[in-house]
Formats: sequence, structure tokens, C-alpha cells
Amino acid sequence: MRLLKKYPNRRIYDTETSSFVALAEIRQMVIDRESIQVVHSKTGKDLTRSVLMQIITEMEAEGHASLLTNRVLEELIRFYGDKIVAMMGPYLEQQILQSLASQDRVRQYLTTAFTQPYPTPEQAIKQMTEYYQKITGQKPLETEPPAGESQESDQNDNEPEEDK
Repeated sequence: MRLLKKYPNRRIYDTETSSFVALAEIRQMVIDRESIQVVHSKTGKDLTRSVLMQIITEMEAEGHASLLTNRVLEELIRFYGDKIVAMMGPYLEQQILQSLASQDRVRQYLTTAFTQPYPTPEQAIKQMTEYYQKITGQKPLETEPPAGESQESDQNDNEPEEDK
């Protein structure tokens, strides 16, 4: 856990690097999946949530799409007077984590789907033929004339009767 201390002058001090950090740097820590905790320098009160909310507010001010629409925020405010609020936080967290896991699986699938070498048409036909033989136990219909027959005899069969 990376400990950050927030001073009364609103500056945030990173105890790991012994330097002051900006919200953009804390945002990058979060993006990099570093676990952080922000505490008040004198009281030790946990300020992590308020700093994270401040980062979200700044991101939206920069033009990032809002995840917390007005309607969502209104509904969240309404929950605070209800007894169900104790269950709502963990439920919302679980739903978001599941959604993120699904997105990661889709990203991984798309990454591998578009980086694999694609077979040539001949290779694809060969693979399909082998698969067909495997599942049916039969040989597929032959597309080439049997050995010994020439294509000329096929062409003669297609000529009109009067030309023969």
C-alpha cells in the first residue's frame, strides 16, 4: 500500500518517493493498479475516497465521458437514507468488477483473434476436409477426376450431339 499524506495546504506528499505529487500522478498510480491510501497529515483521517472523487471530477472536466451520470448520482444520494445502503456498496462494487472482467476477456479475445495468422484458402479447405473426415468417418466427395480419366473426355461429353 502506497501511503500518501495530504497537508492542510492541499498538497499531497508521497512517502515512498519523498516528494509532493499532483492528482495526475495519483491518477496514474491508480491506472497502474497501485494500491494507495491518502491520509490527513495531522489527524491520520483516511481521505482516499475524497481524493479519488476529486480525480474523477477533474477527468470529467477534461472532457472524459461521465460514468456517474446525474441520474446515477441522484439515485445514489437517495440510497443514503435507506437501510439497504449497507448492501448496495458491495453489490455495486461486485457488478463493476464483473463488468471489467468481462471487458478484459473480450479485449484478450479480440487481441488474439486479430493477431493470429489466417490460413490461405487452400489451407482452410484442407482443414475443413480433415475436420469433416474426423467427425463423419467418411471421405468427402472428390473434386478432382479419378486417376486415368482425362478432362478431355469430360469436355467431349458437354459438346452438343450434332458436333460429335
